[in-house]
Amino acid sequence: MKFRYEYMTLTQIAEVFGAISHQVGRWLTDIGLRYESKAGKKPTREAYAGGYVKDVPSRGQGYIWAWNSEKTVKALEAAGHEVRIQPGSELLAPCTLNGPFEHRKHPQFGFEVVNGDGTVAVLVTGEENARFLCRLLNLAHGHGVVARALQPTVEDRRTGGDGEQTTEQAA
Repeated sequence: MKFRYEYMTLTQIAEVFGAISHQVGRWLTDIGLRYESKAGKKPTREAYAGGYVKDVPSRGQGYIWAWNSEKTVKALEAAGHEVRIQPGSELLAPCTLNGPFEHRKHPQFGFEVVNGDGTVAVLVTGEENARFLCRLLNLAHGHGVVARALQPTVEDRRTGGDGEQTTEQAA
C-alpha cells in the first residue's frame, strides 16, 4: 500500500485503521513513540530519531506533529493493529498497473488483484474471476501490452488525459 502523503496527521493515520485519533495516540504510546508530559502527549525522542514524526507549521498557528505514513503504519501493524482503509480512499496514492500480477483474498471485498509493486490494482468478486484477470494481465504484461497501453497517447496529451479539451485549447 502506498500513501498519497509522505506525512499524515493522527486523524489521517486513524482513518487507515478505521479508528479515531485518540485510539491511535494510545497505540503510539503503547509502542514507545509518544509519552505523557506535563504539557500533554508528545512524540518521544525515539520517534524523532527514527524518522516517525516531524514538526510542521499549522496554518500560521504554531506547529503540529506530522507522522511518517509508511513507518507509522508499519509500526502499528507490527503491534497487531489491522489496516482497514477502504480502497479508493483519498489517502492512498493512485496506482498504475504493473506486473507481474497475483491475487489474494480481501477481508471485506472479495479478492484483490495485486500489482508487482504490492499495491492493489483491482477489486474483484469471485476467486475464479480474480484468477482469470491475473492470467490475462500477466499475459499482457509478458508481451509488453500493459506498459504500452499505459503510455500517454497523442489524444491524452491534447486533452490532458481526460478526453476534455484543456483550458488553453478551449480559448
